[in-house]
Amino acid sequence: MPKFIVVHSMPYNEEQIMATAKNMPSQLPSEVSWNMTYCAFEDNKFFCEWEAPNKDVIEQVFRSTQLPYDAIYPVRLLNVTKAKLEE
Repeated sequence: MPKFIVVHSMPYNEEQIMATAKNMPSQLPSEVSWNMTYCAFEDNKFFCEWEAPNKDVIEQVFRSTQLPYDAIYPVRLLNVTKAKLEE
C-alpha cells in the first residue's frame, strides 16, 4: 500500500492529539490507515504517516473530518541499515 506523510500546523496539545487518535479510526475508510505521528508541540507541527490507495482518499478524509493540513507527500521508506528503499 502506498505511504504518505501528512504535515499539519495547528496548536494541538497532547490531550487534543490523543483524542483525535482515539476518534479518527472509526471515521476512516477500510483501505486507509493512520500509522503514526511525530509531534513537535512547541512548533505546532505534526508529521503523520498514512497508508492509502492514493492521495485523493486521504484528502477526502480530511475534508470530511474538517481536519486542516498543510501538505500530503507520497513517500518511500529508506531502510538505512540495509541501504535499500522499501516499497
